[in-house]
Amino acid sequence: MNDRVLVTGGAGYLGSHTVLTLLESGKEVVVLDNFSNSSHHSIDGIERICGKRPIVVQADARDSLALSHVFQKYDIEAVFHFAGLKSVEYSNKSPLSYWDVNVGGTINLIKVMEIYKCFTIIFSSSATIYGIPKVLPLKEISAMNPFNTYGYTKATIEKILETIVI
Repeated sequence: MNDRVLVTGGAGYLGSHTVLTLLESGKEVVVLDNFSNSSHHSIDGIERICGKRPIVVQADARDSLALSHVFQKYDIEAVFHFAGLKSVEYSNKSPLSYWDVNVGGTINLIKVMEIYKCFTIIFSSSATIYGIPKVLPLKEISAMNPFNTYGYTKATIEKILETIVI
């Protein structure tokens, strides 16, 4: 077992904090990010904080060739999946983009993981999958009831991950 993990969307807010924690715990980290919702400055910040820089691949999770290259070159053992579009407001203005990027990117990632026999994925979902809660606090087993495109894409990915065995 190597200790190399892939963090998709690793230059974004949640992804970069995860990358920092993984590097500090001794993991080798490969970041795959298309930088549409993030900045190279976050990677520089990670290096300033912990003295280590992750390997960075600028690519989109929907790019099978780029993903295959990453898995082949770096022998990835696990994936933290943060890549995706994240605005509730824009998801309702441009729903097809959200379905393509969020769901399409995840399906593509899972297909490549299967090819390279990588069977561990940690997915960053969202509380928007629950809609407007009737009872608080929410629990992971609470019923999903999204009411916007962003929430629907996250809930769909959750269902996909529940129903597949990779």
